[in-house]
Amino acid sequence: MREHLLDILAANASADAITWLKESIATGEAGFEKRPFYYAFSGVSRHFHKQALVTATDSQAQALQNENPDFTVSGWDEFRLARVILLLHLADQDEKVFLETIDALLNTADLREQAAIFSAYPLLPAQADLVESAIDGLRSNIVDIYDAIALGNAFPATSFSDEAWNQMILKTFFINRPLYRVIGIENRANTPLTEAISDLAHERWAAGRAISAEAWRNCAAFPTERILSDFAHLLENGDASDREALALIVAGNSDQSLDGIRDQVKAELSSVESRELTWESLGRSLEDTSPALNGSPSDD
Repeated sequence: MREHLLDILAANASADAITWLKESIATGEAGFEKRPFYYAFSGVSRHFHKQALVTATDSQAQALQNENPDFTVSGWDEFRLARVILLLHLADQDEKVFLETIDALLNTADLREQAAIFSAYPLLPAQADLVESAIDGLRSNIVDIYDAIALGNAFPATSFSDEAWNQMILKTFFINRPLYRVIGIENRANTPLTEAISDLAHERWAAGRAISAEAWRNCAAFPTERILSDFAHLLENGDASDREALALIVAGNSDQSLDGIRDQVKAELSSVESRELTWESLGRSLEDTSPALNGSPSDD
């Protein structure tokens, strides 16, 4: 994986920056020491452009997918990719050294460095030992830190307990983040989360507020009487996005208890059948109309 990532970075960054990165890795391979690694990790900011997004060719993206189907560098800048490559070099070291170094990095990292570290988690060893720091990171209200863990990152889906997963999903709505970018929604669906989504919806309805239509994706596999009642409320009082969410739910679930809803969202079901309407397209449309959030270091 490291070589594939280095190929992508080399196609985007300056030759001098790539030479520096390769030399830093070669020095560590000759004899790893923590202090030079810390200097290299921090030194990325002096060699790569912080606002230059990287792009991968189709063949490069496919190479990543072949090694890790859920992994992508989409939306990454040179800073993040260079640091993830260094972390994969760190991953080759003794587990004790690896974990001590990761912990030290997180304790001193700036926002960009933290985002890079969390982005690398699905590629790193000793994943059970990384869970606590990821959960702690999710407590942040800094958008880029939260997004690095929760969005486009398979680590929570593969490593979190149901309790930690459910708290993460609920927070996506509290801080207005796009659920369609969370990996593993269907596989990690569970009854307590379904009930929590319903509770949240009722709280917001009572306050005259709405809940994102994406939230109901977590309830698609659990059409209980309570959830069916919530769906009926959406049909009567919801907006177009709610109807689209219901169409996506019934299209993916043959449970007869949903037949009454099918009859009422026929137009939306037609869009599902033609692939004009998907959970991703719905999520993107909701994301486009969501208010911007503060707390991102992306323009620092």
